[in-house]
Order: sequence, then C-alpha cells, then structure tokens
Amino acid sequence: MNIQAGWWPVALSRQLRRQPLACTLHGVPLVLFRGATGAPAVLPDRCPHRFAALSAGHVCDGQIQCPYHGWRFDPQGRLSHLPGREQQACSQPLLQALHSCEAHGLVWASLDAEPPAAAPVAPAEQAQALDLFWMSDQVRCTLQDAAENFLDGFHTPFVHAGWIRHDRKRQRISTWVHRLEDGVEAQYSDESTQSGLISRLLEGERGLSMGRFRLPGLAEIEYRDRQGRLNLLVSAWLSPAAEGELRLFARIATARGRAPAWLKRGVLQALFKVILKQDRAILENLSANRQRFTALALRQAPLDSPQDLLGPWIRQLLEHGELQGFEERRETFLL
Repeated sequence: MNIQAGWWPVALSRQLRRQPLACTLHGVPLVLFRGATGAPAVLPDRCPHRFAALSAGHVCDGQIQCPYHGWRFDPQGRLSHLPGREQQACSQPLLQALHSCEAHGLVWASLDAEPPAAAPVAPAEQAQALDLFWMSDQVRCTLQDAAENFLDGFHTPFVHAGWIRHDRKRQRISTWVHRLEDGVEAQYSDESTQSGLISRLLEGERGLSMGRFRLPGLAEIEYRDRQGRLNLLVSAWLSPAAEGELRLFARIATARGRAPAWLKRGVLQALFKVILKQDRAILENLSANRQRFTALALRQAPLDSPQDLLGPWIRQLLEHGELQGFEERRETFLL
C-alpha cells in the first residue's frame, strides 16, 4: 500500500487565518494559506528564487509573499508579482501546488498527482446535538504505534493509572472484533463505569464502547450509555509529518446537555492534556528504544498477545490496505 496516497490532515481549519502556516507531510515541507476566495492553498515551502521559506512571509490579497525579495505566488503556484518588473504575471506555475480541501474542521492536502477519488475520512455520524472542541499534538512515533496506543485499553491501568482504570479494579468484559468497510473495530460490552477519574466525571453509566481504526489514519473511541446515547466520542486523525514524526488532530465530542459547553471544554481539555502527555511519553520511549536496538541490528518483529485486539490488524491495514485472513473474534477479558 502507498501510505502517502489520499487525503491527509495538515492543520485545524481555525488555525489557518491571515498568516501562513508551515507544516510537513510525509517529509515534504509545505506552506498553507488562504486564497482570495478563502479556500485553503498548499504549496512547497520554498521560494524558487533563493529557497527562502514562504511560511516566513505574508499573505497579500490571497497570495503568498516571499520574505526575501517579495515575490508573490497565487494558490496555483504561479508568480503573480515580481517587484521591480513591469511584466508581473507568469502563466506557468513555478511551484507545484498540492491538492487541498477543507472538511470536518480540518485542512487536508494530498501528494497525489490527481485529486483523490475518495473524500477525506469522516468522524462517526451522530444523531445527537454535540458540543465539540479540538486538541492537536506532535509525537515522535509511527502511525502504527499511535493508532494502537490510542485504541488499546490494556495499557490504561499502567500508563493512565487512576485517570482511566486501576489495575486492582478490573472488570470482566466481552469483546467483539469485526471488520469495517475501510478498517476494523472492537466493541466492548458488560462493562460498568470505569474506575478512573475521567469516567466517573463524564459518565453516568456505561452501555457499549467501541474502538475503531479506519484508513488511512483515523482512530476513534466511542462511549455510549445503556440507552444508546453518546457519552463521549474522540476522533483522532493521525498524519505522518516526517520519518518517525506524527501530527495528531483530535476532535472531542460530547452530547449537548445541561452543562454549558465552555465548562465541559475546560474540564475535558485539562484531563486530556494529562492523558496526551502520558501517551506521548510512552510512545516516544518505545520509539527511541526500538531505534537503539535497530542500530545494533537486533530489530525483531513485535510479539503479539491475545489482548492485542486491534494492533495486528492495524499493522496489516497500513501495510497492505486491506485485512487478509481476518476472522471475527469474540472473547472475554479482565480489563
């Protein structure tokens, strides 16, 4: 599978305002800005004149201006203004613009030669009115490691002890791992409210919870009560910035209720900052340690266990773009 193909998120829509933004996608330095119509534009982050970073420049009338000599480029990469010359415009692009779009609160870009046929991967649809907020982070790890970590419940009694679960307060839960059209999902049932602080603050009761991964890089956790109403949906888009570096864009959604959105946002942001910090620490720990052993030519394949419900399938999806030899699985665990 070509891991670079398709749409990848490069920024939150709200981040892209009057000033240009710098980002990296699959190792390619990019500059993002809004054109005259307000639509996002994505160009290589270099002026073809002397290679100054365009992201250090300014946006003038929907065009990006180089900070060095003031050359301006339109969203298609054409030179639109050359200071000191009467003949200003250039019909042929000097920079190869990337395909870009805006959807689901994110700015997306593609390295493909043609616009991707499939739309950017969307969060799970909800019938209820939602209160939303966003968080973003950058982590030194692979997409595979981040997706598995996000969807793995068995690390929570240790990495997030007291925040999500306690090792000494495990519950017997039923699991069902099944195929999705573009990924894989694990459903968890027979679990009451988790023992950690987050569940006790957010949930009155637990009915069904799901963890799912969808290509090319969306990981979601969804909690519902016994009446099927949403308690919490966290959608995390994972976008490879460079080798071993990942950008995360997380949308946190809760059902709109009596509590004001600003209050829930403040509480949840504080809690999720702690969780993100803990996950970042363990992910960067394992990434650095893997590199140490790879340097010694002692790299080995990961040893999977029965509790690794989604990790092996996520790895297969990322490597091959599909599930091979997959069989539905139902099992009971202490979690």
